[in-house]
Amino acid sequence: MQKSYVTTKQGDTGRTKLPDGQWVSKDSEIIECLGTLDSLRVHLSYLRLQIFQSDNPHKVFLSDSLFWLIHCCFITGTQISDPAGTLIPPDHPRLNKKHLEQLEQWQAKLEEQLQLPRKFFACASNPASAFADIVTTVAREFERKLICLLKNHTHINNEIFIPFYNRLSDFLFIIARVLDDNKYTTVDYTIIE
Repeated sequence: MQKSYVTTKQGDTGRTKLPDGQWVSKDSEIIECLGTLDSLRVHLSYLRLQIFQSDNPHKVFLSDSLFWLIHCCFITGTQISDPAGTLIPPDHPRLNKKHLEQLEQWQAKLEEQLQLPRKFFACASNPASAFADIVTTVAREFERKLICLLKNHTHINNEIFIPFYNRLSDFLFIIARVLDDNKYTTVDYTIIE
């Protein structure tokens, strides 16, 4: 039988090895954070496919920006999985202020084209915008896990992490509204009176 490149059986005890050789429990803060980041990445990937197959006039821009964000997830994961920073080459990309500024510019560009009501949104207007709302919640979950991780692992040092992932959920919310195509369903408390 040919050896699997995926199944190593090393995690069968509930522990996993970080790139620096350190063994940690699979429910450690680092692994929990990486798992949620992985979930965010695959949700972004699926959203990208949904958008690319749509007839949305912004689909190329949205698909390209999501592909860029997927790469941001990878470089974030690299830093989190090597908390001591012993294996990351000095020239390996890291999230920085330029990435944060890019995200903010893209959000501003999209937001200018929207006429958002000054009310809470009750639900999305179509499957793509609904899925974008789901991805927004995954981004917020990752942000919470990241904050917890950084509190307890102060040697993971990147001051852009929290602002970037905080802004990401805003950007994804705006993508959801772009996908709504100006058909908004807002909260109407009269229906429960």
